[in-house]
Amino acid sequence: MAGALLMSCWRASRRLRGRTARDGQVTTRLAELSAFLSGPSPEFRAGLRAELLRTHVEERVPASAPPAERPRVRRRSLFVRVRPALVFGVLLIGMFCTGVGTYHSVPGEPLYPLKRAAESTLLSMTSGEERTHRELGAARLRAAETASLAGYSTPDPGRDELIERTLEDMESTTRAALGRVERHGKAVSTEARRFAREQRDAVESLLPKLDAANRKKASKYLRYIDMFAFSGR
Repeated sequence: MAGALLMSCWRASRRLRGRTARDGQVTTRLAELSAFLSGPSPEFRAGLRAELLRTHVEERVPASAPPAERPRVRRRSLFVRVRPALVFGVLLIGMFCTGVGTYHSVPGEPLYPLKRAAESTLLSMTSGEERTHRELGAARLRAAETASLAGYSTPDPGRDELIERTLEDMESTTRAALGRVERHGKAVSTEARRFAREQRDAVESLLPKLDAANRKKASKYLRYIDMFAFSGR
């Protein structure tokens, strides 16, 4: 009797333990299903949101950057464009003024040595009648230079010395030109006769303005060219 009761209690306890185990499994399964049905976790949602935002930003960026705009070429100003022509014009005017100043320079001025050097160069490059013609022209220039130097009213020993050298150059150039005509045995040409008469008039008008020494040199020059000015040869 007692054994049957114990057996019955044991069986009832076993059935209870089995039911409790099954109930626990069911509860665990229901919890898993509840977690699944409740949706994704907050971490998953945050990661998904970040991924979507990144994709959206990338889609808005153009596939390739547009080519850089070529820098605009600045047009040079009018002054810059015409500056070479202006420089050339200034140089040309400067050369012209220097040439004019050199031609009209007189002994004692800075440009006079340049004038004489140019004359010597031209004379060395010519010969015959052309050289004679250039020498007569040089003698005319010396007479004009003497007149310019003698035009000052105040006496100046330095200026008298310049006049003396100019008269000497005039005489040597004149003798070289007219002597070449005589050596060739030709009659005095019309140009040589006209030159002698012009020089006589120019130098004779200078005599009152010269000192004694230079007046003597000028008179000697006049006696020489008189042979050609009034020559009938």
